[in-house]
Amino acid sequence: MKKNYKIHDFSIIIILSLIGIILLLSGCTQKETTNGKTAVIVTIIPQLEMVTSIGGEYVDVTVMVPAGESPHSFEPTPDQMINIAQAKAYFTVGSGVEFELTHMETILEQNPDLVLFDCSQDITIISFDEHYGQEHYSENEKYDHDHTGTDPHIWTSPVNYKKMAEVVYQGLVEIDGVHQETYFSNYQYLISSIDSLHENISTRLAPYDGKSFMVYHPAWGYFGDTYNLTMIAIEDEGKQPGPAGLAAIINQTRNQNISVIFVSPQFDTSSAQTIADEIDGVVAYADPLTSDYKQTLQNIAQFLISGYS
Repeated sequence: MKKNYKIHDFSIIIILSLIGIILLLSGCTQKETTNGKTAVIVTIIPQLEMVTSIGGEYVDVTVMVPAGESPHSFEPTPDQMINIAQAKAYFTVGSGVEFELTHMETILEQNPDLVLFDCSQDITIISFDEHYGQEHYSENEKYDHDHTGTDPHIWTSPVNYKKMAEVVYQGLVEIDGVHQETYFSNYQYLISSIDSLHENISTRLAPYDGKSFMVYHPAWGYFGDTYNLTMIAIEDEGKQPGPAGLAAIINQTRNQNISVIFVSPQFDTSSAQTIADEIDGVVAYADPLTSDYKQTLQNIAQFLISGYS
């Protein structure tokens, strides 16, 4: 997939110029950290967990979008840009995450030798509307979304997560073949744990095949696709629904017997709480940028099962 990168803020260019001068004067052009580890960059925290699981003691990872921040709006800091200048590789999500689309050109200007590895390789990236399954709803029932872009949240499916992990493994071997044996052992262990996770969730959710679930921000479409569940999103292109939209969503939740609404800590969840109050349901946190991937997916499965039962 061809990526269209652009510079988001002209002020970043000035900051980067100053950083470049500092690095040049200080001689900080090495591609390893001072402790001898290979320095790499990732965009989001689930990748951080992935790379550290495989790379172990031999990698030093900088995550560009830290905890509590949104990839849709976060701006890189001067300290992060210094780390980029010293890094050997960048493992991009590659699926259209807004941070990458906005800042990758600037990042590559900061470090032209940075090796890029696209973690969306061999993953089918689909549009938001393909997740919604709106054919299940009549025109007077559905809250009509009009998303025009593709869904970048590929990692929320364990099947895709495994493919991303393979890119990480192969990338680390390419830039640091000396530790290939360790990387392979760690990679095999990670894949085994993700396989177990996927099998467990598949078994637990199998009785609810074809059911719908509701989220505030549409980040869990790939998870739904993997387990044959239909995602219904409250947010539409970053906007909360008005009174008519809320009424339509409340009608959907009642018709579909939905009692759990998943929210992310990066977004305003007031409308989700309003809907939950109307249907005597609950709001549950499901952070797509979690630092504990496996536990988060297990928690989602448990909430879904409790809501469907």
